Amino acid sequence: MSTFATLRTLHTLIGDALGEIERVYGSEAEVGGPLLDYPSLDVPYYKTASHDAHEDAAEKLTSNPAVVNAANRIVAACGQLAASVHRPFFQLTEAVMADHIASCLTYLEASHTVEILRAAGPNGLHVRDIASAIDGMRAVPKADLEPTDPSKLSHILRLLATHHWLREVGPDIFANNRLSALVDTGKTMDQLRETPHKKYDDTDGIAALVAMKGDDFLKSVAHMTDHLLPERERSVISRKLLDGDHNGQRPAKYKTPFNLAFRTELGYFDWLELSENKSRLAEFGRAMTGARGWEVTENIIDAYPWKDLPRDSVVIDVGGGIGSTSVVLAKAYPHLRFVVEDRQPVVEIAPSVLGPAQAELIQSGRVSFKTHSFFDPQPPTIEVPGVGSISSPSVFVIRGCTHNWPDADVEKIFRHLRAAAAPTTELLIVDMILPLACVEDAEDEEQIPGAERSLVPEGSPLLANLGKASASGYMLDVSMLAMLNAKERTLREISGLARAAGWKVTSMKRAPGSVWAYTSAKAI
Repeated sequence: MSTFATLRTLHTLIGDALGEIERVYGSEAEVGGPLLDYPSLDVPYYKTASHDAHEDAAEKLTSNPAVVNAANRIVAACGQLAASVHRPFFQLTEAVMADHIASCLTYLEASHTVEILRAAGPNGLHVRDIASAIDGMRAVPKADLEPTDPSKLSHILRLLATHHWLREVGPDIFANNRLSALVDTGKTMDQLRETPHKKYDDTDGIAALVAMKGDDFLKSVAHMTDHLLPERERSVISRKLLDGDHNGQRPAKYKTPFNLAFRTELGYFDWLELSENKSRLAEFGRAMTGARGWEVTENIIDAYPWKDLPRDSVVIDVGGGIGSTSVVLAKAYPHLRFVVEDRQPVVEIAPSVLGPAQAELIQSGRVSFKTHSFFDPQPPTIEVPGVGSISSPSVFVIRGCTHNWPDADVEKIFRHLRAAAAPTTELLIVDMILPLACVEDAEDEEQIPGAERSLVPEGSPLLANLGKASASGYMLDVSMLAMLNAKERTLREISGLARAAGWKVTSMKRAPGSVWAYTSAKAI
């Protein structure tokens, strides 16, 4: 196929997918009523605000599986089309400076600019007034801080507007749009001024996710090359400049780019539990709630036959953090009991972080918490409120954990769970399963129900993993490398680890339009 033919095929794919989205929206319109329009990029959709029925219906349809799949094809085709025709030099410079966007988004969140612009309304606010509002919450005069420079602020916000994260509605006048509104916490200016440490309380965690990614993760990834190529002259000089004279002490051993970035020999999770990082640890819990954006909540509800489990069956949420997954499932399946296991500092803060909205689930015992490290063997018995003592659960669910650890550690976790499993116990691994960027050659592999060789039809010019539409999963993969010496895995990789620990993967269910997957395994 010629290049022009490929480009025209990509163009056609975009048009066809757009037509599918229009058909879905058209079919959902009330008889005789106005057609539902796709949400506008220019119009903020604040999650904590009230909307009319048409706005809510239009927003909800963006998660419709048919719409998600069509949108993914549009994003993949547009990304491949742009990569094909954009001058390589400009693609290169934009790629190597992509951290600029992340840094500006981090500043946008940390400065409460999204909340300031929400209060300003659709007409936006001049940078002088935005800077004044930022300083009003920073208490600049009292703390003897340098005031926010409106000129510098305008350049930060204009880069974001250029990448569609804001709107410049007039010279130096900026307003929120649909993308920036995602970061809004719904907090008022008074709340942010008086109790800034409560910014992420009772929110969906998206703002906390931005804060964590733009600090811990961004700084760590920036040190990846220095860590992987320590003999490089730039790496050697940088380390000498940053570490200084060791005064006869041994040089620190940094196992990950994170260790190098933050000059600590502690693992990330141990580092989070330092007393100095108390607020960081709480924000991490909030951020993990925000990370559910990678996985539509309804998917975990339908990813496993939970309804078929007998009443008072016990599900152990391994490394479950503050219990976000268990709370979602407990609300959907009130006949089940969920035990969330995690380390003591996490378990201690879980009820307060979840807040009063989830108090009934905890008080009733339908969701309970146990201090336990998944690197230790499971206890011989577990006391479950309302059930009593059990030796094995019906299901171990481990969500968003395996990508945090190297292969040897994941196999160890799986072995401990296998040792505590009954013959009927199942293991549900909830994490990304990354497809290859080419068609999977699996002719010599045992076929796993639900597994696919490619995310696109045979003969499609699109990358087999949908390219840009799936890119965030591969970015997270590298984040795990930088933070934890870990990774997101392919199906072959996770299946091999499970089998080595005594589990056989029996099925995989891909979340609609996502690289997130639900991988079930049985004891062998």
